[in-house]
Amino acid sequence: MPRNEVFALIDELTLTLQNAKKIPFSGSVMLNQDDAADMLKRIVASYDPSLEQAKKIIANEENIISEAHAAAGQTLSDAQAQAQGVVNEANNYAQQSNANADKYVADTTRQAEEQARAVMADAQARAQQMIEDAKAHADELVSKTTVLARAQAQAQEILEGANQHAAALREQTRQDLGSLLQQVDGNLATQLDNLRMLSQNINAMNGYDNEEPSS
Repeated sequence: MPRNEVFALIDELTLTLQNAKKIPFSGSVMLNQDDAADMLKRIVASYDPSLEQAKKIIANEENIISEAHAAAGQTLSDAQAQAQGVVNEANNYAQQSNANADKYVADTTRQAEEQARAVMADAQARAQQMIEDAKAHADELVSKTTVLARAQAQAQEILEGANQHAAALREQTRQDLGSLLQQVDGNLATQLDNLRMLSQNINAMNGYDNEEPSS
């Protein structure tokens, strides 16, 4: 499966978390555990099992995202407790106040609720940032693995090309040497023929000189 489809699954999981039904008065959501587990298994299975480093990257990504969700859950829980405490304190103060303090109580309650919403919104933003950072970290590790594989493939291609060039050079040298030897053999044969003819001419001249005084 291409890497962009893998991260499409991760985006789908993130969207599922964002669209899940929220639990009232809390930052938690209701999520089907089997569906979430199946989606994570699909993400893990999408990578090539022969890449051991990719498995480690996926496992590391799952750990990072799990830790991010755990930290986000704790942050939301703390924010909920803090907000509820502020609201409870305001309600207690309102119950103990008289009629002339109704406006003050209303303002205090409104401010407490606004503060609670701000705290929870900040916690959700930090949780989302943790998840995005985890995805970015995993993507960086996968990119490094891809670059390493590409470099190894290029090195193999260069080595094969060098071997082919060396073989061709050896064959060409062998052919050139054979041609040179044939040429040398031909030259030697020609020179030997010339020497034989010269020897025959010398012998013939000697024979002529020996016959001349007797006549």
